[in-house]
Amino acid sequence: MEDLLRSIDILAADQRLGWQRHGRRVRVSLSRHGRSQDVRVARRRNHYVFTSVVANASAVKENRRSLAFRLWRRNALLPVVTFTIDRHDRVIGLIDLPVESAHPKEIKFYLETLARESDRLEYILTGADTR
Repeated sequence: MEDLLRSIDILAADQRLGWQRHGRRVRVSLSRHGRSQDVRVARRRNHYVFTSVVANASAVKENRRSLAFRLWRRNALLPVVTFTIDRHDRVIGLIDLPVESAHPKEIKFYLETLARESDRLEYILTGADTR
C-alpha cells in the first residue's frame, strides 16, 4: 500500500493535475472550474481497490430496481469502471487494479477515469454536482 501512496504523491506533486491526497483519499480535480471527485484507495489481498461515491441511493429519483438495471447497463458499456450499490445504500464506482501491474501511468489513468465517470454518473442520476 505504501508503494501506491508514494506513486499517488508523485502524481499529486504535478501542479497541472491539481490532485490532493489526504490519507487514503485522493481529491481528483476534473476541471479548472472547481469540479472534483474523491477517490478512496485500499488494498485487498493482491489488488488495489479504488472507490468513489457517486450518490446516496435515496438521492436518486428512481426506484431501486430501475437504478440497479441502469447500473447494470452502464457497467456493460464501461468496461473499466464498475458501478454498484454498497452496504451503506450508496451508488459507488470502483476499479480493481492488480498490485503487480500498478505503474504510475496506469494509476493515473484509473484514478482519473473513476473520478470522471463517477462525477458524470452523479450528474445523470441526481442533476447536481455535490461530491
